[in-house]
Order: sequence, then structure tokens, then C-alpha cells
Amino acid sequence: MTGKLVSMDAALDAVRDGMSITAGGFAHSHQPMALLRALIKRGAKHLTLMGVAECWVAEFLAAANALDRAYFSNFVFEGFGRCRRFSEGVERGAIEVEDHSHFGMVNRLGAAAMGLPFMPMRSMSGTDILATPGFEPREAKSRLIESPFDARDRVLAVSPLTPDVAIIHAARADEQGNVQLYGPTSVIVEQARAARHVIVSVEDLVDTQTIRRNPEFTVLPGLLVDAVVHAPFGAHPLGNFGYYLHDQPHLQDYYDASRTPQATQAFLDEHVHAPADHWAYLDRIGIARLLRLRVDPALGFIPAERGHA
Repeated sequence: MTGKLVSMDAALDAVRDGMSITAGGFAHSHQPMALLRALIKRGAKHLTLMGVAECWVAEFLAAANALDRAYFSNFVFEGFGRCRRFSEGVERGAIEVEDHSHFGMVNRLGAAAMGLPFMPMRSMSGTDILATPGFEPREAKSRLIESPFDARDRVLAVSPLTPDVAIIHAARADEQGNVQLYGPTSVIVEQARAARHVIVSVEDLVDTQTIRRNPEFTVLPGLLVDAVVHAPFGAHPLGNFGYYLHDQPHLQDYYDASRTPQATQAFLDEHVHAPADHWAYLDRIGIARLLRLRVDPALGFIPAERGHA
């Protein structure tokens, strides 16, 4: 295929030190882990993350000392606990943070996605999120304004956030960059539309006619996408709806390792730095383990008798 299909390294050439990035996904699904590992392996530094709930992205960037700042609402490992390396970085002042509610981050990205100078909302008003700003001046983040329709009504206006680059993992795309995703999309659409440059890794490459047969799954048209990367199991060890479940033992291995910086570094050395590329990473995980995570395409889930990785 031609068009916007490129290698992972070529796609990530767009991410330079000091840039702001946003990454799709939520909890243990749809986060662009293959792109993230490659970005860390390239030695990216001084990044700003504009995130909603992409906890694993934030954690790995913090563990790799690649993250300087984060606009975010909440980073926590569902079912495990706090993001230890990210939290430790914040506590010792290595990572600056700007707190929001989930809806606050969605609205700031949404304003940029729609080309608006601000987005009105009610949540966050009167909270310590506004009373105790982080690295961003309070007036640059939000302001209380009067409604143009009723001067007695005041709402919070939040400013737009425009990431330099969005890195997204999805289900499939064609060579023109038309991207489809199944299941909950989280804030992926707003994140991609808000960004100046969009990189998408996908499980499957298909032709445009296949995309057109199911237009309801198209979350990003090709005109919004700059690069497409073919990366099967590109969310591993997280899951991808309709393809595979998250790898619970692998996530547990990382969470256990994250108790100390030394063990965390050993984990990154083994799973990020040692593999030559994404395909070598999949070889390290093993095809048998990956296939045990794979959902039955007819059933849409893993039969109980097959078990998990």
C-alpha cells in the first residue's frame, strides 16, 4: 500500500523533543503502546502530555524520564492502584502538572477540535482545581463569564488545548488514512481533531471499499490523519475491543516492577529497549500467549474454556 502508510520510525520522526503530545485510549484499552515504546526507544525527552486517562502512556513516559509536564484529569491503573513512577515524578518536582476534571480536559480538547476560542461548562467551577493552579496561569486556563442570553447566569469558559502530535491506536485503516475503531472510543476523536499532526497505528490494513461498507465505524477521515502504521497487537499489553483482551499477568509484572526505579528500569530494558522493533517485541511476548488473548471473531469474546494468558 502507498498513500499515508509509513514505517513506525518514519511516522515518529514528527515527534521532536519538547513537543506536546496526546494519546488515545482509556484504562486498559486502546492506548498506543507500540508507538509509545518506539518513542521511548528513540530517546524522546522533555515532552508535555495532554491526556485524559491514558495512564499507561503517562506512566511509561515518566518511567523513561521523557515527561516534563502533564495536563490531565486522572491517571490510575484500574484494578491495581496509582501510577507509581508518574506519581513519584510529580512528588519530587520532576513533572509539573495542571489538574482538570475529566470533562474539563474533554472540553479543552473539544474546543481546539472545533476551532473554538473557548468552551463553556459548569463542572470545575468553585473547586480547588481552579483555586490551586499548576504551571499554567489561572486566567489562561479558565475564566467565569456571563451568559450572552442571561446576565444572571455565569459559566466557566475553558481555553483550547492544541497538542503538537496525537498518537492513536485503532482497529483498521485504508491507505488514505480513513480510520475505524470498534467499541468505546473514549476521547480519541477530540484528541485527534485537536492535534496539529496525527499518527495512527492499526491492527489491520484494508482497502477503501471495505471501509465504505461500514462507515459507522469510521472515527477519523483520512483528511485528518498524517500517517498510518501497521502494528498488530499495537495496544499490547492493553486490549483492543474486538481483537484481544488486555494481558493481565503482563500488567501485573509491570506494576510489581514499578515499586522501585531499579526494577522499573529493568522492565523497560527488557520490553522496550531490548527488542529491535515492534515485531521483535511480539516475538518476545510469544505467539501462543498473544493468541490466547485473541477474541473469537464470531463470538466477540474469549470462550471461558480457553482461558487467558
